[in-house]
Amino acid sequence: MSYQDFTLALKSTIDFQAKQLADAAGLPFLDLAASPLDQDIVESDQPAVCWEFATMAEMPQDPLWVAEFDVGAMTMLDPAQYISLDIIGQISEKFKQGTSIQIMDYSGAATPTQVLGSLYIVASGVSPQQSDRATGLRFVTVSARAVRVV
Repeated sequence: MSYQDFTLALKSTIDFQAKQLADAAGLPFLDLAASPLDQDIVESDQPAVCWEFATMAEMPQDPLWVAEFDVGAMTMLDPAQYISLDIIGQISEKFKQGTSIQIMDYSGAATPTQVLGSLYIVASGVSPQQSDRATGLRFVTVSARAVRVV
């Protein structure tokens, strides 16, 4: 498996996990890297689950990896932040320290069957609220280590 294949699998695994969380809560899902493509979600009054990658690198070298990412809640009309904090609680539970997630390539049309590695959550914590006076964003920042199957 190439370097590019593993990075794609790692990203698609986090996409899949965050999307599952959004689906279970009945909320839209937004990859912030693709937000210009999802203007309907960005401009909506409905809360959404969103996520973005911060870093991904070999540590110290392949097959060992480090990743940091943010999974959060985007809300409108939530002045007391009750909606945001409810979503953040669900995210914190899914990505809590000590959790292990199988890495598979979810980027294709077919459901993956091959485990390409494991992602281990080593730390997670709630970040301060970000706001542009209309939309509130609050994230769980996740630090993880991964190992690629060799």
